Amino acid sequence: MKTIDFSPKHDILIRHKDGTITPMDVPYYEVTQIDESTWQIMSSGDYHYLLAGDEAGVAIDTGYGAGNLREFLEKLCGKPVPWVINTHFHFDHSANNFYFDMAFMGEEALPLASVPYPSFDGITFPAPDYPKTVVGDGSTIPLKGRELEIIRIGDHTPDGIAILDRTHRLLFTGDEIMGHGKTLNGSVGKWKSDLEKLLAHRGEFDAIYGGPQKVADGALETFYEAACKVMNGEELEKPQPEGGRPPMTDERDGEGHMIYDCQFPHSADVPKDGFFKVNPNMVDFVYKGYHFSYDRTLL
Repeated sequence: MKTIDFSPKHDILIRHKDGTITPMDVPYYEVTQIDESTWQIMSSGDYHYLLAGDEAGVAIDTGYGAGNLREFLEKLCGKPVPWVINTHFHFDHSANNFYFDMAFMGEEALPLASVPYPSFDGITFPAPDYPKTVVGDGSTIPLKGRELEIIRIGDHTPDGIAILDRTHRLLFTGDEIMGHGKTLNGSVGKWKSDLEKLLAHRGEFDAIYGGPQKVADGALETFYEAACKVMNGEELEKPQPEGGRPPMTDERDGEGHMIYDCQFPHSADVPKDGFFKVNPNMVDFVYKGYHFSYDRTLL
């Protein structure tokens, strides 16, 4: 398909990881090579990935930056890239699915993937009726030369999946494993079960890559220890008061152009009351330097 026209947002600016600032409609990619056939890419949104097999490649997530992502990925690896796997449906992970012949995703994502956020009003996106394939626990992706298996998890969103790359000993987890800790949307018991599913494969991967960044060594084990301690009713360290995070405000340059950071939510997309509703049942604690929050009524 032809490139989606982002020109209605030309006067909106994106600040990239390297400090470069470009108009929102100008394609811009920052690439980190993980190994000889695996790449981490930042356009805008969250990190997404390219995995090349013997004859073709597959994308993991697509960000929501401008430009024909498929053409860029095919030039990067020198092979066709016909497919994408979505770790979850959020627009900053699925906006550019339109460029691919097939998108693999969890069943709950089918009506939700590639639905634009408010800050993209004015851009004409195709109808999200591109071909989709539902994947679940144990599903495999037919990428020749690379053994990819799906693991169903889902606290960040109900459709969440992880992708285990046995060939290159990598695990891709989307936004389920965060570098700073975890604010649970569901029960601690479900989260603990998800972590157990991942840990059952611990001998098959050496590194974890998510939407936010590469995950620190030992984080998965630490998260599981924290979940177990909550379930066991242990007393845990309370975080130090920080005065609360100030509300998000729009940032503009000297000429009045809106500036969005490439990996930070656009202010227009933040719900009125923030991403997390005020909940008197939420419990915060710190464990081994990670900050966790959970609803005490959802153990």
